[in-house]
Amino acid sequence: MSDCTCKDQNKSASSEHVADYSVVGFAAKAGSPPHLEGVLALRLSVCVGASYNQATNKICFTIPVYGDYCLTSPVSIPVSGQLKVCAETCGSFIPTGLKATVYLNGAVLFTATLFGAC
Repeated sequence: MSDCTCKDQNKSASSEHVADYSVVGFAAKAGSPPHLEGVLALRLSVCVGASYNQATNKICFTIPVYGDYCLTSPVSIPVSGQLKVCAETCGSFIPTGLKATVYLNGAVLFTATLFGAC
């Protein structure tokens, strides 16, 4: 992991990491939401635990509402490594995609778009 350059990369709107909501809280990007009567949710922000399969080099996790995902890890994860995935929908009112950031021992490992456009 010494060759990771995540912090050195210029962040654009499509490649920003998803915040670790277990640290910053869910109100981090909230602002003032519009009043939409009868609408229960437009935006999803969540952090979930993940598992790693050494045989396939896959990190697997479940995002509520959206389902199960597995991503190929760019590095081998040690047995003692703690994985967490934080995800959020992209788009303003209607979600256009889902983006997730994988954290290993509290540090960003990588960010991926799970589907759609972000």
